[in-house]
Amino acid sequence: MTTAPLPPLGFLAVEVSIHRPPGDPFNPSTWPFPLIHTLVPGSSEAQIVTSTTYPPAFIERFVSAGKELAAKGCIGIITSCGFLALAQRELASKLPIPIATSALVQIPSICAFLGSEAIVGVLTYDEERLGVAHLEALGVDAGRVRIKGMPKGGHLRRVIQEGEKYDEIRMEQEMIDAVGELLEKVTGSGDKLGAIVLECTQMPPYAGAIQRRVGVPVYDVYTMGMWFYSGLVRRKPVQWEI
Repeated sequence: MTTAPLPPLGFLAVEVSIHRPPGDPFNPSTWPFPLIHTLVPGSSEAQIVTSTTYPPAFIERFVSAGKELAAKGCIGIITSCGFLALAQRELASKLPIPIATSALVQIPSICAFLGSEAIVGVLTYDEERLGVAHLEALGVDAGRVRIKGMPKGGHLRRVIQEGEKYDEIRMEQEMIDAVGELLEKVTGSGDKLGAIVLECTQMPPYAGAIQRRVGVPVYDVYTMGMWFYSGLVRRKPVQWEI
């Protein structure tokens, strides 16, 4: 069994400065392997969320930052905003190491896990902005997906947009309420909810509470990052040793 240090995962951080508890992918304690951050200049929340296409200069800033991470020894890259699914194909084609831009990249596999009649619910930061373009960028059948966003005047939106003081109790309850509305949206139309994907990188700390509310599998950037890294670095598990 090898005891060499694990190589780092790279993290492309957008220009949002908020509290990031364990479970948030920006927090190094979230992961059982090293994490290296780099900030992508000119990557504001407003530009990432409101765009349906990204200009070449925007993409090139992410490519440049990603190449810096590769030069530092990172073996793969994730990002701090699920809306960057829109740039998945372009960034993957331009970077020298693999990149997984969003928790949403898991949806094709999740659809394969479930029966054809099951719906994948997506809880997102902004349902008015997350839509068909993001799903199509990942080869997702939009008919299998229902999207529910966090409230416009809610705590999560105010924390990110206005710098409101982070309150974990309020944040958890807001997400539980929102996923409950998503469940009602799906079942109310006669469909079956098969799984939930949490788009926003601030949501994983509350995944357990969300799952207790809806009772289905819940995926997020943490589940994506763990699976992603597990293929980047293969080591023989200790329980396999004879």
